[in-house]
Amino acid sequence: IYSDYELTEYIKLPDYNSFTTEEPDVVIDDDDIDEEIQSRLDAAATTEEVTEGTVDKGDTVTISFVGTLADGTTEDGMTSEATQLELGSGRMIDGFEEGLYGATIGETVTLDLQFPDPYTSNEELSGQDVTFEVTVISKSVKHPPAFDEEFVQANSDYETTEEYRNAVAEELYETEYNNQLANIKQDLYMQLVEETEVLKYPEKEVDDYYEELDDYYHNGVESTGSDWDSFLESEEMTQEEYEEQIRLYAEEYVKQEMVIYLFSQVENVVITDEEYEQFLADSLASSGFESDEDFEAYSGMTLDEYAEAMDLRRGMLLDKEIDMLYDRLMGEDSEESEE
Repeated sequence: IYSDYELTEYIKLPDYNSFTTEEPDVVIDDDDIDEEIQSRLDAAATTEEVTEGTVDKGDTVTISFVGTLADGTTEDGMTSEATQLELGSGRMIDGFEEGLYGATIGETVTLDLQFPDPYTSNEELSGQDVTFEVTVISKSVKHPPAFDEEFVQANSDYETTEEYRNAVAEELYETEYNNQLANIKQDLYMQLVEETEVLKYPEKEVDDYYEELDDYYHNGVESTGSDWDSFLESEEMTQEEYEEQIRLYAEEYVKQEMVIYLFSQVENVVITDEEYEQFLADSLASSGFESDEDFEAYSGMTLDEYAEAMDLRRGMLLDKEIDMLYDRLMGEDSEESEE
């Protein structure tokens, strides 16, 4: 689209070569490693249903219960023969879960409670007194494996716990490094956009995106069964304020697009067909699909159609530009910028 415009007439890029940036600062300590290993041990835990002992906050229990209102009646949802519940999760009304703390498995506990007011799940019960007879049937107890060489050899390619810990440390470092680097580069892009001066907007592109946004919001409201006036009221805005807001969104989006494409022209950054096809092939493989036909059967569109709908080439272009700019600011050679 923007190849039809002389973009220097619409925006002026800042002196981005004077920007400053930074390297990720990653520190992984023993506590981080221990926490990750424990998480993996917990994921490999076996679960046993225990029918003896007591239960407390944090336990996952199986209970049966019968609720009775002050007039001796009951309502749908107030009885169950077997419900699994994590005590302390807040799923039940106030006092229900707390009343089971310390209960003995097999014991029946009487809970005199009151439904909240309002009670959105059933407005007719709002504020009413209720008595629950709750029997704790069992609780689930997890048994994580020990962190030893048997676990390591069964769940990795390593032989010793030391090798495994080192590998976990490397994985954590790489993940945190990549996350920080992505945030740093995102900040660099946003600085590029924010410091770009808009001389004027291509009104057609702004109008087109305005219409796209407007359709999106109207279709979303319609899909909920609500009406437009109710939507505006819930957002506490007038129609004029709504139109002004999405006009600003449309202008900001068009500005970002112009920055991407003018930068690519100035710096001669391009996505070759070979790079694009390789990216699609890698994306297909990493998503677990063996062929484009499998992807189409799953998504209802070919990979090319999906890539076009999601504008993946544009995303690739932006990534390549910011990678190049980051490397330049860090004083590194950027192979992409030389292509």
